[in-house]
Amino acid sequence: MNIVNITGRVAKDPETRGTVTTLIVATDRVKLKDGKTYVDEATGYTAKETEFHKVTCFNGLGKSAATRDKGNVVAISGRIHYSSWEDRDGVTRYGCEIIANSIDFF
Repeated sequence: MNIVNITGRVAKDPETRGTVTTLIVATDRVKLKDGKTYVDEATGYTAKETEFHKVTCFNGLGKSAATRDKGNVVAISGRIHYSSWEDRDGVTRYGCEIIANSIDFF
C-alpha cells in the first residue's frame, strides 16, 4: 500500500496553477544522541531536525489548500509519487512528492 500521513506547518505560501496547488510542508523530528533526546546548546530547546515535503493538491482540494498561509498547521493524507525527467543539460533528475487525498486545517 502507498499511504502517507504527515502533520506539519506550511513552510511557504502555496503556489497555484489552474486547479493544482503545491504546498511545502515542514515536519520536525527529535534528534537523538546515544538513544536520548538532548538540548541544543545554541537554542536551549530540544534538538530537532526539520524535513520539507512537497505536497500537490488537485481540483477542489487544491482550491482549499490555496487559502492557507505560511505557518498554518495542516494534516495531510495521500500517497508518495516519484518522478524523473531530463534537465536542459540532458542529466536525469529525480523527484518525490506527496499527492494529497485529504487535508485537515488547524
